[in-house]
Amino acid sequence: MFRHALTAIILSLLSPAALLASAIPSRAAEPAPSATAKVIKPSFDCATAKSKAKLLICGNDDLAALDLQEDQLLRRARIKAVQPDAVNSEQDLWLSQRDACRSVACLSHAYRQRIQELHAWTN
Repeated sequence: MFRHALTAIILSLLSPAALLASAIPSRAAEPAPSATAKVIKPSFDCATAKSKAKLLICGNDDLAALDLQEDQLLRRARIKAVQPDAVNSEQDLWLSQRDACRSVACLSHAYRQRIQELHAWTN
């Protein structure tokens, strides 16, 4: 009788559901994604962002990183330029083009193009 009870316990532990449950690691041991992910903030305050373009940038780490890169290059271009007003005029035009974007792809393209243009001012 004892042997029969022991066999029943062992078989229940080896059932497919029990094996499956023991093969799947517990999610409680995994850190929360937000605890390990680094959020990249753009060069402007997202709390005051109103335009569609700025809201997209605030919600996308890749765009926020491009925004920071563009901002750093813009600062260097203003310092190096013989005519800083020309850099500022170009920037005003570019900002209107950027703010016309309604997609991540458009913004990514606009930032990459502007970064190339600013490299010309900084080299």
